[in-house]
Amino acid sequence: MSDNLPVNTPAEYIAISPEALQVANAYLQNPDLAKVAEDLDIPKELVSDILDRKEVRAYINNVFFSLGFNNRFQMRDLMDTIIKKKLQEMDESDTGSTKDITEILALSHKMTIELLDKEIALEKIRTANSLKNQVNVQINDNAGNSKYSSLIEQLIKGTIDA
Repeated sequence: MSDNLPVNTPAEYIAISPEALQVANAYLQNPDLAKVAEDLDIPKELVSDILDRKEVRAYINNVFFSLGFNNRFQMRDLMDTIIKKKLQEMDESDTGSTKDITEILALSHKMTIELLDKEIALEKIRTANSLKNQVNVQINDNAGNSKYSSLIEQLIKGTIDA
């Protein structure tokens, strides 16, 4: 498991404490809270609290989706292999039906479109979250009829009496 980095690019990282990392890795090996607590000799409630942390969930999700056929690149490679094999079978037998290959291609296309839709939705969520910190400034000028605006006007013109 140490060969699999929980990041998509080298510039990304997940800030996680060594203790939380140990609990997360134990949970990935055996997703049973009681067993993880027993193996690490810590209370089950502590294991649950650590696994509920945002950074730990992000780490577990990244590792899970990077391994095996959950990895989108491995899934794509497998679909490409299946398509190539089917095309080769059709070429060798000279009697293959185009229905089989079109069904496989349609499934491959559907999977790709669904993945892209999910990535677009995730990007929308990320951009929506980036607008959380907004500062609104309200200027109440009352068309220059306030005492403040007349004071500022007098200061600018230099007509104020000392």
